[in-house]
Amino acid sequence: MNPQLGIMTWGDIAPDPLTGQLPSPSGRLTHVLELARTAESVGLDIVGVGEGHGAHRVNQDPFLLLSALSRVTERIRLSAAASVLTTADPVRIAEQLSLLSLLSNGRLDLVAGRGALPQDQDLFAVPSHLREEIFEERLDQLLDVLRPGPSDLLGDFRDHARDVELPATGRDPRDLVWAASSGSPRSVLRAAGHGLGVMLNVMEGEWRNLLPYVKAYREALRGFGDRTSARVGLAVPALVIPDDAAADPWRAAVELAHPYFSAGTRTYGAASPEDPTWTLDEFAAQCAPTGSLVVGGVSEVVEKLAVLRHELGLERILLRVDINGLPHDTAIQTVRLLGEQVLPQLREQHMPGEDPPRLHG
Repeated sequence: MNPQLGIMTWGDIAPDPLTGQLPSPSGRLTHVLELARTAESVGLDIVGVGEGHGAHRVNQDPFLLLSALSRVTERIRLSAAASVLTTADPVRIAEQLSLLSLLSNGRLDLVAGRGALPQDQDLFAVPSHLREEIFEERLDQLLDVLRPGPSDLLGDFRDHARDVELPATGRDPRDLVWAASSGSPRSVLRAAGHGLGVMLNVMEGEWRNLLPYVKAYREALRGFGDRTSARVGLAVPALVIPDDAAADPWRAAVELAHPYFSAGTRTYGAASPEDPTWTLDEFAAQCAPTGSLVVGGVSEVVEKLAVLRHELGLERILLRVDINGLPHDTAIQTVRLLGEQVLPQLREQHMPGEDPPRLHG
């Protein structure tokens, strides 16, 4: 089966590290809307919106932003990827998910994330030492209340709420909800225990480091006796340029992307003294065939995505295209190339009976 290929955004408002230019919040919202419209126009499958808080974001409420995107698109799937369930009421999330699923004609799904930023835990009064327990309880309750019929919700962090019933979505909660994972045994086993798809969020390192987690997820699904097919997705930063843009398109793409990606890609925000920016050589290693980042000319990106799809068994690939002050025109170019050139070639890369693709270099 062909994987879904799409884009995602965190809606960050960051200065261009080369010019210092800072977009306005309204400007960034306009950019996000244009990214979604462009993604649909070139035939991509999905647009994902992450959740972030503070003055440097325009995606504090991914459902509200996705509601706007649903009004300017007609076909493309929409995903809250990811929504931080640790800091939100699961009933409220279920209500938003149900309503927006109706508004979008069933195009919506949710990636439930635990969240990792200490400042967000402080902002929403979540004790850091309890965040795992809070997330797991709220995920249980979210799935309960999304099922048809009334639910009784009781937990360590919630008083008993009896006979909670929301409008039916007409969809299995396991179709509506994925579980986010940054690559840990606990997170992938949690996803398998609920029969949910797992969305791997990767910012740095070698992509082969994910193989043990994907294997553990699939083995756990079988161990739990889950008869649904395993769903594995990957969310990763990307930048694509035309093959004829330079004599060495991979090197040209790396040099173009480096100032923006290195300004904070690995830290989910601006780089800090404890987590300094990559040098050009360090960043190039992240973009190499063994690295996680998807940066290069069209041919190199097709080759890398084909290998990732095969080796990880991916059903969904989300590429974050608007990184840390990256010029909007550059992000739009990546979206257009993904839909017009990468996606058609990716779907032709591996036909039944052929050997799976292998990365060169």
